[in-house]
Amino acid sequence: VTLTGLSPKGLFIENVIRVGQDELTVECDYLREVENQKRIKDLVERDPTLISNRFVVPNVIESLSTNQILTSEYIPGGTIDKVSSLDQAERNRIGRTILYLTMKELFDWRFMQTDPNWGNFIYDFGTGKTGLIDFGAAREFDKTFVDGYLRIVWASANRDEKALMLQSRKMNFLTGDENEQMLHAHKMSGFTVGEPFWEEKPFDFKGSQISTRMGEHTAAFLQHRLTPPPEEVYTLHRKLAGAYMLCIKLGAVVESRSILREFVEKHDFEDGLPNPIN
Repeated sequence: VTLTGLSPKGLFIENVIRVGQDELTVECDYLREVENQKRIKDLVERDPTLISNRFVVPNVIESLSTNQILTSEYIPGGTIDKVSSLDQAERNRIGRTILYLTMKELFDWRFMQTDPNWGNFIYDFGTGKTGLIDFGAAREFDKTFVDGYLRIVWASANRDEKALMLQSRKMNFLTGDENEQMLHAHKMSGFTVGEPFWEEKPFDFKGSQISTRMGEHTAAFLQHRLTPPPEEVYTLHRKLAGAYMLCIKLGAVVESRSILREFVEKHDFEDGLPNPIN
């Protein structure tokens, strides 16, 4: 594809292929997935917010699991996109908890299930429980990466162009030699991702039409990007986009900034810089 010129230079197709190959390899290792599921189950069961919102992870039946077969408890219910028929308060609760879980996985646990497939969230209409399944794509994130990425997210939430660009260069999202088109696309893309966190008031994910803005700058990235983003971003951004799209599907209206603010306030930054809130 690269030799024929069919791949835009800003796509860095070799990185995409390599990450995809690595993901397929680990997702087919069911003994690894057993350990992932046990680990996330333990983390979920120690979190008061997830417990109170009835998010659960089924037990693994290790005696019936091998490197080719994973057996776990049955989770009753249907895929969570069916929740769009429920009342607004319930949809808001689920959407808010999914956003909380996504941030908890990345900024606190540094261990995230990166597959955003809606089928990995099973909602039981009888009990209101949300079952979490399929942890083959779970991965760890380095502390240095998480520290820097949280600064980028908080800068985007505050539309702080200076902090966003500075941290983006530090983390090698940018080289410092980009043209104005690329710099503008990077800034506006960051601000769009931060849009649900701009203000401490409910954000209407569906009504805001944020999905139409999330892809507005793809053409500029493909044409003008000078360096591939950090490897962690390929799976992370897929998960973040999936969380947003799920909130859109649910029609959730969520006050999101306070969730992010709490994670920033409590975060133990080890990069030598002060907490951006304090």
